[in-house]
Amino acid sequence: RKAGPRNRYISCSVGSPTPISTRRTKVPRKSSGRLDGARKSMEDSVQRKMEQFYEGTAGPPLRVLPIGGLGEIGMNCMLVGHYDRYILIDAGVMFPDYDELGVQKIIPDTTFIKKWSHKIEAVVITHGHEDHIGALPWVIPALDPHTPIYASSFTMELIKKRLKENGIFVPSRLKVFKIRRRFKAGPFEIEPLRVTHSIPDCCGLVLRCADGTILHTGDWKIDESPLDGKTFDRQFLEELSKEGVTLMMSDSTNVLSPGRTVSESAVADALSRHISGAKGRIITTQFASNIHRLGSIKAAADVTGRKLVFIGMSLRTYLDAAWKDGKAPIDPSTLVKAEDIDAYAPKDLIIVTTGSQAEPRAALNLASYGSSHSFKLNKEDVILYSAKVIPGNESRVMKMLNRISEIGSTIVMGKNEGLHTSGHGYRGEL
Repeated sequence: RKAGPRNRYISCSVGSPTPISTRRTKVPRKSSGRLDGARKSMEDSVQRKMEQFYEGTAGPPLRVLPIGGLGEIGMNCMLVGHYDRYILIDAGVMFPDYDELGVQKIIPDTTFIKKWSHKIEAVVITHGHEDHIGALPWVIPALDPHTPIYASSFTMELIKKRLKENGIFVPSRLKVFKIRRRFKAGPFEIEPLRVTHSIPDCCGLVLRCADGTILHTGDWKIDESPLDGKTFDRQFLEELSKEGVTLMMSDSTNVLSPGRTVSESAVADALSRHISGAKGRIITTQFASNIHRLGSIKAAADVTGRKLVFIGMSLRTYLDAAWKDGKAPIDPSTLVKAEDIDAYAPKDLIIVTTGSQAEPRAALNLASYGSSHSFKLNKEDVILYSAKVIPGNESRVMKMLNRISEIGSTIVMGKNEGLHTSGHGYRGEL
């Protein structure tokens, strides 16, 4: 329990409910009575954890309950409340480790969310990465059917697609907010703060109520020269510091990394340099959500007279959302179709692929096995690895790169090549 200004108190429960996975298993019948040990029921586990939380008017007025994302990478999902009125910030997935066989995604405990659905008055999304919106198809059905969902315009395009795919699209529930425009959600007046990250429209949140002000940063870095010109809003934070903050909750993913992150504009220069110097076909792999990175590849393609090919469904998903929202650096209609690759000389193409993490069905990973229907790798190809290896994926990524090396393709990667920068601030920025 942490004291704030003017003797206000905040309750932060870190014993969050156990996440559940989407592994397809047979669900045992509900048993009567309390079960102990490995046979305890999920309902019983949730009830025991709920007994640890403050409810009603007793206890601190400001309450924080991380359901996921605290002390772990992924599954960001947090309840923030004033007494018994809550908002849910983000609803993300976590991807399984290599030893969690049969598990496709790990999601927040929707059993707990359903039990508290009468207390959760709104969902507010900070940005469109999977670890912040990927669990919405499971979380939304657990909420009251009228609970509104707030997000920025680009993020909302991604959410709309996800909800339509799962048959739970209800337009009246979706509310688009704008940076620096205050709105009311649940017990809070919320003001979105512009931050820089590795996806468009990323924001932090300032939550105001009668008992204090909470700053939730979302995912952020301080990019002094972002490609879209939308810089981190320092002025906002300076004004907020004078107002006073009761609690600040910050992304600390890279707290152990000294110094500061490199700007995305520096990565754009490195991509341009490598693409200009390549003689044969170029294949890039990067995180599909990094629209600004895709724009840098497009700029280098224009300078060198090359055409772009996108191979991978997630690339089109993010590009289409950006196009609908007016933030796309590439007109989707100008892309060469995958089936037309052979009609172009290798020196006239850049193939942009998914698969930087060697996902089993992703384009580059399939190509490393020679089983892609879209393109075949050869020894004249140059692979620009414009990403980082996410912890836990090291083994399968290295195996994929080894297979590509055996084909004879040139792989360009590593910190010295300047092809990637993190979207999370280093210690100097924190």
